[in-house]
Amino acid sequence: MYTLVGRNPESSYRKLLVLGELLGFLSVVSVGLLFDKRVSTNTYDWQTNPFSYHPLMMTLGLLFCYGNAMLLYRTFRTTPKLIVKILHAIFLLVSLAGGLIGLTAIIRSKQLGKRSHFMSYHSWIGLITLSLFVLQWICGFICFLVPQLSLNVRKAYMPSHRLWGKVIFLSAVVAILTGLSEHGVTSSFFAANDSQRVRRLMMNFYGIFASLFALIVIYLLSNDEYQRPPEKDAQT
Repeated sequence: MYTLVGRNPESSYRKLLVLGELLGFLSVVSVGLLFDKRVSTNTYDWQTNPFSYHPLMMTLGLLFCYGNAMLLYRTFRTTPKLIVKILHAIFLLVSLAGGLIGLTAIIRSKQLGKRSHFMSYHSWIGLITLSLFVLQWICGFICFLVPQLSLNVRKAYMPSHRLWGKVIFLSAVVAILTGLSEHGVTSSFFAANDSQRVRRLMMNFYGIFASLFALIVIYLLSNDEYQRPPEKDAQT
């Protein structure tokens, strides 16, 4: 890794962040194009094809925005901590909104098709992820943005908050990748006549971009050299 990005922590973090943002952006674009009218007959339409919004909103919310929300403290290392806290909470709210829209889309799609809900592993892990996300946000808001809470409580909760943040993010990635395979199989992306070759290739590239984005996010979060320096008299 040092050979590619150098040994200076600030410089290497910026390089990896730019690469990660590019991969995250490409994952959003590639999944967004899956239901574009130029490559699919099942285009974006909330009334007749609400499923088309499900992968896009889940990727935008639980992958791209959530990944960036976790990196904010390391990206804005010199910005006042209270401002970063508020930005972190806002980013997570946007992530939650994307996840809820995606959940609503798939529920509406199942209802229109008169199909059963939450039958697959993908649906189970996705619902668990979203539930844990909501719980994590509530706990984080109470612990770090309510001024009456003591510093000792915040310090005691911080390791769990960081751990569960990573667990939920990785769980979201698993849900996305299993959903990707499930959609590919049920949509005949792998048919013998290869009639959906363009969409299949886009789906495969989407999986690669999303996986690499997640790996970079986890690496940046796990490397102590990129951690925000401690502040004097800082409130956790």
